Amino acid sequence: MSYRPIGGRRQRSAAWQWALIGFVPGLFCGLGVMLAVMFEGTLPAYFLPTAEPTVVTTVVHVVMTATEDPSQPRPSPLAQYIIVTATPEVPSAAGAGAAAQSTPTPAATSELVSVPVQATPIPTDAPTDIPPPTQAPTSEIPELLKVVRSLTVTIPGGAFVMGTTPGEVTEAVRQCITRDAGVCEASYAQDSFPAHQVAVDAFLMETTEVTFEQYVAFLNIRGPDAHVNRCAGFPCIQTQNESRDAPIVFDGAAYTIGAGLSQHPVYGVTWYGAREYCEAVGRRLPSEAEWERAARADDGRIYPWGNTWDNALAKTRLPRDAPPGSLQVGSLPLGASIYGVYDMAGNVAEWVSDYYSERHYEEQARRGSAVNPTGPIIGQQKVLRGGSWDGLPFFSRTVHRQSARPDEFLRWIGFRCVEDPPNEEVIGASDLNPASLGADPPAAPPRNTAIPNAQPTLPPPEADRADDSSAPSSAG
Repeated sequence: MSYRPIGGRRQRSAAWQWALIGFVPGLFCGLGVMLAVMFEGTLPAYFLPTAEPTVVTTVVHVVMTATEDPSQPRPSPLAQYIIVTATPEVPSAAGAGAAAQSTPTPAATSELVSVPVQATPIPTDAPTDIPPPTQAPTSEIPELLKVVRSLTVTIPGGAFVMGTTPGEVTEAVRQCITRDAGVCEASYAQDSFPAHQVAVDAFLMETTEVTFEQYVAFLNIRGPDAHVNRCAGFPCIQTQNESRDAPIVFDGAAYTIGAGLSQHPVYGVTWYGAREYCEAVGRRLPSEAEWERAARADDGRIYPWGNTWDNALAKTRLPRDAPPGSLQVGSLPLGASIYGVYDMAGNVAEWVSDYYSERHYEEQARRGSAVNPTGPIIGQQKVLRGGSWDGLPFFSRTVHRQSARPDEFLRWIGFRCVEDPPNEEVIGASDLNPASLGADPPAAPPRNTAIPNAQPTLPPPEADRADDSSAPSSAG
């Protein structure tokens, strides 16, 4: 008896059914694995091409300069540090400063790349707390700096009135407008209100502003590239390598200054560069109170020589047909203060140690009579005193205050140093009883406008450096 499939259909193999049963679960498992890999983020590593690594080798050239031990005698003459050229190089056109150059990013290469390394402070808008200056012991001062530093005179200690009054400012504004054909406002002087009593100890002040010759000697003692960042980690001053308008020449080994500018006040020096020089010569920057004491004495004079302005006694923007730029230090001896300190009005404005605050005088007056005040404990700018060749007489009054960032290079800013006396033969402010200083003068009226605290400034003329270099060679 024969059998045949039901319905007459042809019999087939069952292998395909088992294959289908195995394929469907496997398909779902594979998709699940791929989805897991994609979520993990490693899928590109399996499928995307990987670039060959490029090795960039950087060679950093470090120049090590041997520093001479200052405690050992130097057989070399002083001229090895004070380098003055007879014919200073004058650029074809003066500029406000070298344009900032962007550094291109090197392409990937296997060649050696030489990269100059220079430590640069990180700028910040936040107030900077700078440690107070310290006076170096005399035994640590290089002998050369003892020789080249300026002579000093004693400024007696005692009490005096610091600041100005509304009446004095009103008269100063009137003279600025009518006599000097200038633009001045009473608001420019509001940071000098109110007049108030302070007292300072006796101190020694340099009779002249620090010159280019003195500052170049300081840089040469510090060694090559000292100007870049060796003033407490900040720039000291610019050379012609950084700005065409800078007069100091640095050839990679030594600093030089043209003979025509060697006895002019150093300008373009930062506050850090000024402080570092003063400490190097065993001195310090004056406080704002010390500076005003030396300039106006006991009688509250408006100018170092008295209360009447005279164009012949200070280098300012007047007369207007006079060549711009500074004069050699001490060129106008009749304009000295009663103590014999030169150029405290005009020539270059001078850094002092104090931080600037437009309301500092108000706060100081509220606290009562101060002894040896040192200004705010923190700030973003430093105080400038004395006006400059680039400003009107209004800004050269002994009571006027200006300010700038401590890292600025400005053509009309220089400095001078002070020193604590070796003994206390003269009675100082610390020996006085603050209660005996008397009542403070009346405070100024409430301020209505913000203080611009700015000096109208002329751009450096193209011929200015030539005019400076042709100045008489003998200092007054």
